[in-house]
Amino acid sequence: MSAKKWLIAVVLMGSVSVHAEVADNIEDIKNTIDGIQDSISQSQDTMQFVRSVTSPLKTPQPKHTKDRPAHSYFTIESYNIYSSAAGKRMVQAVITNHSGSGVRLKPEQIKAYFGGQRFISPLSIEQDGTFAQGETKSVTLHFGTNNASVIGLITRSY
Repeated sequence: MSAKKWLIAVVLMGSVSVHAEVADNIEDIKNTIDGIQDSISQSQDTMQFVRSVTSPLKTPQPKHTKDRPAHSYFTIESYNIYSSAAGKRMVQAVITNHSGSGVRLKPEQIKAYFGGQRFISPLSIEQDGTFAQGETKSVTLHFGTNNASVIGLITRSY
């Protein structure tokens, strides 16, 4: 093999090696960016404690009937409000049932006050089974994403 052909072969092999190294670096950068995006997404979803409220707290009452919770025998003892940077709202509430046994708290029986006459029922409620008569237990209320923070909770007892 002539020196010229040998030199061309070496240069070509070197350029293939450099190209492979650049491709690996680009892939590493993409993986790092994906990791950063995942981390940002997780931090946006992390619930942060906002404040704790012990009843009785004077939460404004709705002016319109459509904004009132349905009647129930549940009372709110206390609650902790949580929110995320992405605007998710959640409340961990201690609720007492003054009715019969075997009842569950329903979304229409409790509302969060967000200010400006905005009362919203939870999208979902996590509760461990049904309430016995006179039982007090903790429930988690999920209000989804909202620009405003939860100011207070209300029920409408008989």
